[in-house]
Amino acid sequence: MTKRQTPPASLDSETGQLAEAEWLARYVQTDGGGDLVQGIRDLIRTGRLQTGARLPTVRMLAPLLGVSPATVAGAWSRLRDLGMIETRRRGGTVVIDIGPRVAGSSGAPDTQSWDLAQGLIDYALLPDLRQALVAGLDEPSVHRASKEHAVPSLVAAVAPTWPFRPHAWSTAGSGTEGTLLAIQAVAGEGGAVAIESPTSPRLLDICTTLGVELIAVECDGHGPTPGSLREALARRPAAFVYQPRAQVPLGHAVDAARLAELARELQQSPDTQIVEDDFIGPLSLVNAPSMGALLPERTLLVRGYCNTYGIDLRTCVVGGSSSLIDRMRRLRSFGAAMNSRILQGALAWLINDERTSAAVARARQRYASRRTMLLELLQARGFAVQGADGLNLWVRVPSEETAIVSLAAHGISVGSGQRCHVGPRTGEFLRVSTARLPDSRAELEHIANCFAEVQRAQRSDGMILGHE
Repeated sequence: MTKRQTPPASLDSETGQLAEAEWLARYVQTDGGGDLVQGIRDLIRTGRLQTGARLPTVRMLAPLLGVSPATVAGAWSRLRDLGMIETRRRGGTVVIDIGPRVAGSSGAPDTQSWDLAQGLIDYALLPDLRQALVAGLDEPSVHRASKEHAVPSLVAAVAPTWPFRPHAWSTAGSGTEGTLLAIQAVAGEGGAVAIESPTSPRLLDICTTLGVELIAVECDGHGPTPGSLREALARRPAAFVYQPRAQVPLGHAVDAARLAELARELQQSPDTQIVEDDFIGPLSLVNAPSMGALLPERTLLVRGYCNTYGIDLRTCVVGGSSSLIDRMRRLRSFGAAMNSRILQGALAWLINDERTSAAVARARQRYASRRTMLLELLQARGFAVQGADGLNLWVRVPSEETAIVSLAAHGISVGSGQRCHVGPRTGEFLRVSTARLPDSRAELEHIANCFAEVQRAQRSDGMILGHE
C-alpha cells in the first residue's frame, strides 16, 4: 500500500488520517529517533506540520509506533503543555500557531542544526518495502544453486526504462559497489581514468580505493566538454567515467547533442571504455540518453536504486557490454557473489507497482521543490548557484574554508568543494546537500539568510563574491 509522503494542512477523511499516521510514524522512527514528542516538535518547528494540521487519533498512531495508546496520549499531553497542539471537541487534535518556525519562544535563533554536508536521503519519503519483500519470496528460482545475476522479472522491469538495449545485465549490492566493480573491470587497479571535474566525492573515493590515475575533464552546463575530453583522451586512459544526469555536484544532465559530440571524441580512442554512474536513478527529473546507444560494446551504465527505495534493498542494476559485465561478475568475490534473488524480485515489484511509482513521483517532486526553493533564495541574495537536478547545490563563495567554519557557527554543515575536484580547484565552492532540507519556506529563508550573513562578513574582509 502506498503511503502518503506529504502531510496535508488538514485531513477530513478516515483514509487521509490513516496515511498521515503512517507518515508520522515513519518520521518518528527514523529522523525522530523514536522520540514521539521530539519528532512532532521538529516537524512543527520546521513547518512540515503546518498550523491547523490534524494529528491522527491515539488509537491509529499507537500500533504503528508499536507503543500503547497511553504512551501516545502522554506525548499529546506534553505537546499541549508546550503550547504546540490543542484538542478540539469536534476538530480532533490540531497543530496551533507557535509563531515564526525558525525562532524559539524567546525570539532567539533556534538551536536546531542542519546537516547539508552528507548526502543523506529523507527516510520519511521512502516507500514501504513489506509487500515488495513478500513478492520477492515468490521468485521462481529462489534457493536454487545456480547463479542468477539478474532475474528475468527484474530485467523485464528495468528494460523499458533503460536508455539503450544492453547486451547483458547484472546487479550489485549498491550503486557504489556497482560503479566500483565497473571501473575496476574497465581500468583494473592502477590504470588511468578520465573523469569529470568537479565530480562526486564518492566517485573520487572509489578511484582512490582502486589506485587509478585521474585525468580531469572539465564540465559546463551540458556536461563534460568535448575539448577537455579530447585532451584527456590524448593520455590514453582506460576508462571515461561520467554522470549522465543529476550530476554531483553541478546538477546538469548530458543531452543528446552533447552526447554525440563526446561520442565522436571517444571514437578516436577505441581502447577507452565508458562507465556511466546514474546514482540517484528514478529520483532524477530527466531521462538522459546513454553512450550505450552509440558505443554499446564499450559502455556500462550503473543505475542506483537505494536513494529511491532505501539502502537495505541492496540492489543496483548494471546494463551494457557483455564482455565488461562478465569481468564485473568475476571481480565480485572472485565470481562467487550474487545478489539475493529475493531482493532482486523485490526491486522488480517496486518498479512495477503503480502505487509505489506514485510515491516515488511525489518524493521526486518534494526533493526538487526543496532544492529549487533554496537555490532561488540564495540567488536572490547574490550567490551564483548551480543545481538544475539532483540532491545538491553548487554554491560559489569568496572563501570555502571561511564559509564552512562560519556556517558551522550557525549550525549549518556543508560539503567542501575542494573534495569534488580532480587536482587544483578552479574556484571557491560549497557542495550543499538538499535532500533533508525543510519544506518550510520560513526555515529555508533562515538558512539562506545565514549564508548571506557569511557572505557579508567575507565581503567586509575585502573578498569579492564570484558569479557565473
